[in-house]
Amino acid sequence: MLKLLFLILSFTLFFCFAQADTIYLRSGKVMEANILEENADYIKIDFNGNPLYYQKKYVGKIEKSAPINDIHSGAETKDVEFTLEDYFKKGLEKAVNGDFLRAREEFNRGLIKNSDDYNITAALNLLDELDSGKISREYALDLFNGLFNMLRNDYKQAILCFKRVLEVKSDDIDVLYNLGVCYYSLDNFEQAIATFKNILNIKPDDPEVFGLLGNAYYLAGDSRKARESFVLAKELFLKMQDTSSANEIEALLSRLFKDQSPKKN
Repeated sequence: MLKLLFLILSFTLFFCFAQADTIYLRSGKVMEANILEENADYIKIDFNGNPLYYQKKYVGKIEKSAPINDIHSGAETKDVEFTLEDYFKKGLEKAVNGDFLRAREEFNRGLIKNSDDYNITAALNLLDELDSGKISREYALDLFNGLFNMLRNDYKQAILCFKRVLEVKSDDIDVLYNLGVCYYSLDNFEQAIATFKNILNIKPDDPEVFGLLGNAYYLAGDSRKARESFVLAKELFLKMQDTSSANEIEALLSRLFKDQSPKKN
């Protein structure tokens, strides 16, 4: 199954331009969010009024937002590098209306700008599967609509779409991931936790999902389970011999739980 994983941790997206920083992840994903804190190990972003931590290892570059006065001044404006995102958005707009031919055209225009763009490549793969008969028109429409509603921050509608997709393929990790993010975005941490745990039932050795689970537990107020999840994420990174990520998780643990270190006998 193709990966049409959009938010990855992208949360607040392309419709939120006002005074938001642009964060380009190494996976190809892009998110719009205000950076609350930044150091050598991680960034902390404002995710719908809640703090979310993201390891610097997975951040490609960060573009700071211009002050509103600069944006609305009469001065000549620079390219804000939303070209790829615009093509992706335009492609989705066509796809949700069933105009898959024009959707492909928009996605291909974006691919000319960057042949490695994660979201556009995944969207084109989805169209290929539709053309070959591997997936139905209804399935493709539900998935495109789910992603488009996420772009519009209409998480309730996105959830309905993703649930219909999961009725066809209940173990699709990428759709489950997006579903968990939607619940997270609505502050429904109970359902977000249940969804992330569902992913781990399918793929129990995913350190990134354990990190997301830790964030959800932390914001839900369960510090003990949050800490346990972050520790498991660190251990899995170590098992993968990714010592850099493990060290970053350790730094995050020290920052979040500095007053909860194990007591000595």
